[in-house]
Amino acid sequence: MKKILSIALLVALLVSVLAGCSTTPPTAAPAATTTAAPAGETTAAPAAAGNFKVGITIQSLENSYWAGVFGEVETLLKAKGWEYTILACNDNSATQIQQIENFITNEVDLIMVHPSDPNAIEDYLKNARDAGIKVMVWDDKMTNSDLNWVLDNTKLGYTIGSAAADFINAHYSTDNKAQVAIMNYPQTPILLERETGILNAMKEKADGKYEVVAQQPALDAQTALSNMETIFQANPDVKVVCSIGAGGDIGANEAFMSKYGGKIPEDVGIFSADATQQQLEAIVAGQASRASVGFEGSNKKTAEAVVNLYERLLNGEKFAEQNLYRPLLVIDASNAAEYLADYK
Repeated sequence: MKKILSIALLVALLVSVLAGCSTTPPTAAPAATTTAAPAGETTAAPAAAGNFKVGITIQSLENSYWAGVFGEVETLLKAKGWEYTILACNDNSATQIQQIENFITNEVDLIMVHPSDPNAIEDYLKNARDAGIKVMVWDDKMTNSDLNWVLDNTKLGYTIGSAAADFINAHYSTDNKAQVAIMNYPQTPILLERETGILNAMKEKADGKYEVVAQQPALDAQTALSNMETIFQANPDVKVVCSIGAGGDIGANEAFMSKYGGKIPEDVGIFSADATQQQLEAIVAGQASRASVGFEGSNKKTAEAVVNLYERLLNGEKFAEQNLYRPLLVIDASNAAEYLADYK
């Protein structure tokens, strides 16, 4: 276990590390003194003696899924008394590289990274491992890591597209085709894989009963809402949306609720990934969100799973495979209330 920084040095570290990054505001850790940067910039707490120090850098905390999960991760790390820093690079690989370098300089025990650009950070992750730091990667199959926690994103997209295809087959026909919009994010390779899976499933299972009339990038709900309103202007008959994540689902649902005055027709549906609390609430309420593919079941369960992996790595466990795949779980009107209860 590396020597834990003093509170004074931690303050200096936070000032240097956090430039240009954003995350959720901190709260006080139990039985520990929290040193915080200005509100909205970082989440950090010093470790109790004999515990671990973790550095986390992810693409964004604006997305509902990431904000929810890492709020729960923060709670769990505080309870353990670990020192942690949670940063968002705002999908900027240069910023993420700087964050990784600062984690290495300050001798964290583990770095977890959700890559903005996997190719850009491979060498920096090698430097971390050469320095004796454990490295965990979320979502990408990286070479210089101890563990990659990944999804089969093509399979995930296919699962989303299959749910949409079933809906289209139930409500549309070759003589009455559904107009479909895709909320995507092709700038990120894994999300492009997800979009490809969506399109492949729809083509295979509902060919001839729909047409894709719009494809717009949307990671966060506000962007999705704005893009959906633009889509309606050009294609007012769009009634089916497939989204690569929570942001596209939430924003599109808001747009549909506004368009129909809160009374969603039975042939309107949104199909997505992430299954956040807001998405499940919309499903249970009979809004436009019809199904979302989740993973562990809730933000809390996902946070518990990832922190468990941190602990296993830090305690020296060797995993049989470098790539550990997460489960896929379709949540719709038949089971949404069950999973929503875990958020309460």
